[in-house]
Amino acid sequence: MKISSIDCRRLKKIIRKECGSCLIVDCRPYFSFSNSNIKGSVNVNLNSVVVRRSRGGPVPLQFVIPDEKALLRLREGSISAVVAVDDRTPHLQKLKKDSIAQIVINSLSHLASGANICFLKGGYENFQSQYPELCTEVKTVDQSGTETEKKVNSHCEKLGSYHKPDYDQGKPVEILPYLFLGSAYHASRQDYLGDLRITALLNVSRRDMRPAKGHYDYKWIPVEDSHTADISSHFQEAIEFIDRVKLSGGKVLVHCEAGISRSPTICMAYIMRTERRQLEEAFDIIKQRRELISPNFSFMGQLLQFESEVLSSTPAAVAATPSGSPVAASFFSGNFAFDDDFEASSVFALPTSFLAPLPLQSPVHHQFKLSPITALP
Repeated sequence: MKISSIDCRRLKKIIRKECGSCLIVDCRPYFSFSNSNIKGSVNVNLNSVVVRRSRGGPVPLQFVIPDEKALLRLREGSISAVVAVDDRTPHLQKLKKDSIAQIVINSLSHLASGANICFLKGGYENFQSQYPELCTEVKTVDQSGTETEKKVNSHCEKLGSYHKPDYDQGKPVEILPYLFLGSAYHASRQDYLGDLRITALLNVSRRDMRPAKGHYDYKWIPVEDSHTADISSHFQEAIEFIDRVKLSGGKVLVHCEAGISRSPTICMAYIMRTERRQLEEAFDIIKQRRELISPNFSFMGQLLQFESEVLSSTPAAVAATPSGSPVAASFFSGNFAFDDDFEASSVFALPTSFLAPLPLQSPVHHQFKLSPITALP
């Protein structure tokens, strides 16, 4: 199937005249999408496990388009054109082969028969600069400013959830009876914490957000959501904190700023260590409860290294059967090993502290082999 490039002017005409038969697929990170996007677009939000497994090839459509209504329209044939949008790539030929946009286009061209697949030149940044009226803007509450400004922002926030990003909708989710996952906003809601009987807060973010009200056991682990951050060095102290809350009969909310990357990573590490789970099992458990999680590639690499440490200490645990949906199980069932001619640049690189070679005679048989991983832009 031929893939074409369209400019911003052409997309504007499509939106205004053919919006019912066009699907705009935003390939940017979820956090960027939630803050600003083209009206009516859907976010891909491919997680790191799926991207790594795809090796640049097509992935099942339910991973490409998590929006059920949009996916149904595509499968019914009511979508005549799909437009892929990334940050700012000027032309289709400039896309990196391991980029999210390229994986989406490959998948759609193989699986979305009947629809024309297009790529937007210049990406979202170019379109938003030319047609801001066709884009949404979600403003987060400014933590600085005068007390009056803070009170106004707080009042506006209480008026409803219309201006809140998707990751702040609803309440924190229960991972285990004593372990909950959410965002910084969730941690600030005394009513949520009270309803769930939360007694402790584990904050994994750049800012110390100790609650001003309430009596909580509080721990702050300063970590940035970046590909250079070493989050694994904090796994043990986080696990010990959660276990201490559990033993005291309490409940802990693990949060970062959005509850998408850092705090899910900590929850995965906890499940892997305490329940002797493989990474993909831990990922599925949390993904089923909070669909929008998407740890960055470096964090996933550090979790893979942590998996080798956990499973090497308990060989019997490797026999555990991965859980998850039938589709996901089918997609992940094959043995994951790179071919000899596979380019190292298409996989991700771990922090240097984790590049020490593993023993050749490892007692653990891994379902997939770890190669250097390269973070997507």
